Amino acid sequence: MKKIFLLLFVLIVTDAFSQNKKIDVYNLNFTELSKLKIVTASKTEQEIGEIPATIRVITANEISERGYFTLDEMLSDLPGFQFRNIMSLNSYIFQRGISNQNNLTLVLIDGVEINELNSGGFYGGGQYDLSNIERVEVVYGPSSVAYGTNAVSGVINIITKKPTANKGEIGVLAGSFKTSGSNASVEYADKQKRFGIRVTGMYKNSEKANLKGANNDYNWTDLLDNYENDYSAGLRLDIKDFSFGTDLLQKVTSTATTEKSTGTNYRDYGSSWNIRFVNNYLKYEKKFSDKLSFSSMLYNRNTTVLKNTVYYVLDTAQVGYFRPNNLTGLETVLTYNSHKSYSVTGGVDVEYEQLANGPTMTYSSSPDLKPPVPEKPDMKKDFLVSVFLEPQVTLFKKILLSGGVRFDQSTVYNQVFTPRVGLVYRFGSNFARLSYAEAFRAPRPWDYTDGLGNTDLLPEKINSTEASVTFVILKSFNINLVAYQNHLFNGFTKEISTDGYRWINSSAEIFTTGLEVNLQYDADKFHSFFNYTYNRSIDELTKEQLPEISTHCANAGITYLINSKLKINVRGNYIGKRNNPELIEATDSKIVGPYLIFNGAVTWELYPNMSMQLIGKNLLDAEYYHTSNRSPDRYRQPQRTLILELTLKI
Repeated sequence: MKKIFLLLFVLIVTDAFSQNKKIDVYNLNFTELSKLKIVTASKTEQEIGEIPATIRVITANEISERGYFTLDEMLSDLPGFQFRNIMSLNSYIFQRGISNQNNLTLVLIDGVEINELNSGGFYGGGQYDLSNIERVEVVYGPSSVAYGTNAVSGVINIITKKPTANKGEIGVLAGSFKTSGSNASVEYADKQKRFGIRVTGMYKNSEKANLKGANNDYNWTDLLDNYENDYSAGLRLDIKDFSFGTDLLQKVTSTATTEKSTGTNYRDYGSSWNIRFVNNYLKYEKKFSDKLSFSSMLYNRNTTVLKNTVYYVLDTAQVGYFRPNNLTGLETVLTYNSHKSYSVTGGVDVEYEQLANGPTMTYSSSPDLKPPVPEKPDMKKDFLVSVFLEPQVTLFKKILLSGGVRFDQSTVYNQVFTPRVGLVYRFGSNFARLSYAEAFRAPRPWDYTDGLGNTDLLPEKINSTEASVTFVILKSFNINLVAYQNHLFNGFTKEISTDGYRWINSSAEIFTTGLEVNLQYDADKFHSFFNYTYNRSIDELTKEQLPEISTHCANAGITYLINSKLKINVRGNYIGKRNNPELIEATDSKIVGPYLIFNGAVTWELYPNMSMQLIGKNLLDAEYYHTSNRSPDRYRQPQRTLILELTLKI
């Protein structure tokens, strides 16, 4: 296998240097990028340079040339993100220095939330169809004014491709650790009649890494199965001012690594966590004039852990698990823009949800027998009405003053009022920003019922102050500096007693001080980035750095376009040392050591409609670990991984 990859690489490089055609370059310089319109910050189109928050945009071109395989990989090159990958049913992504269960960041697909309904946490991993992404808009910091609960650390909006032409695409891939996958898309567009349709599908499978025996502190035996099968399907239909979309994501994965198997009654094979996400929306958008625009979206979300899930395999039984959840909502947004000195966006959200009050669990009589099919659990019905208003005023043609308020009335967490205010100062092609915002995360059924349960939980809350400045030098070099302070209180923490555990509001408050430095240089053949994050998250009670959060992180990458047929990308990710929540027996320490890994991709255009890509992860085969909130003390991350992908456009 390695010889095949080496031979392909030599052939690619040999062919590339024989080409002399003009290369393709990115179309926008940094000044033009500041005028790029995004929709995530306030649910209406705004130029990035008008938004008093830090925004990062990942383009389809960057996703393609870097060979990303999962959502986690895509976010790992951005400043402010850290990770806990337990190599199992989920991986956890921490934004701006607060470890959590993925429930402090919202993930959206085309503006519709994809977080799991019962817990509020989103799922990392490979179930997202990255080949169908037009761009990803990442908003840093509290965004509850626009989105309500869970938009505490930020919002990630995955914007899919629209039908624009009559074309199709097929891709296949294979690589290390039994990795394989395929994707396909077909679309039709009639611009004269304003009609378009796009259909997509994706499948991925991987065993991810070798964690057997000595490869991860002897937590598991040589019988360990550690697979992940991911499925995705999408439909987008545009007819004049209407658009309809549906997205199905399904993740089927082993749960074997969530518990140790050596010395316990857990078996490390035979489990299957099967969770499915289905989002549907019907959206109407209308511009009544140059100044007044309107949008209304009816949406339905279903996130269900399916009945055929085998949560654990014990020495005595297999454990079944079933957790259905459904939500229907209507969102209406109205924007008035004078195009001179002021604008205002306002909206109303109404949601009705039926959530499992807790999972239904069943047990078989043998570890070799499937568990009985679980019955439907008790369902809790909730109702929410939210109103938000976001005005913006331009002063002296250079200063943009914006604000926002939101009021939520819920049958679960009663009333919450959320404000924010921001200022943008523009000088030439440069920007300075200052903002203050608050956000909250309301308790979900999972918080209320997990373990012993606690019905007295109050919403987690955060207030945040952020200042940033962006300099554009000669249209090719961009410097962005961001400083922020966050204050989290009423945070959820696990209280353990002799009877079990439950979630409570912590009396300890968390104070986070952060600095992000982002540099970017683009030339005709050369595109590069570097970012560094300083993050000091202090627990008020212990006066120590929050477990699982590193103080220092850095990322860098270079893409070099050799010619019109070949491009090479190399990236590096550094995470400094972190404190583990518990002592690591193998090292007799709570410290999870720092790591530096390198990834890369070589993309070769074989023909005008065919390309091949060789993707490398952890190129130097570094041995590195992530922290753990489970019984295994720490988690070994994947060894060197090579993937070969072939794409055909039709």
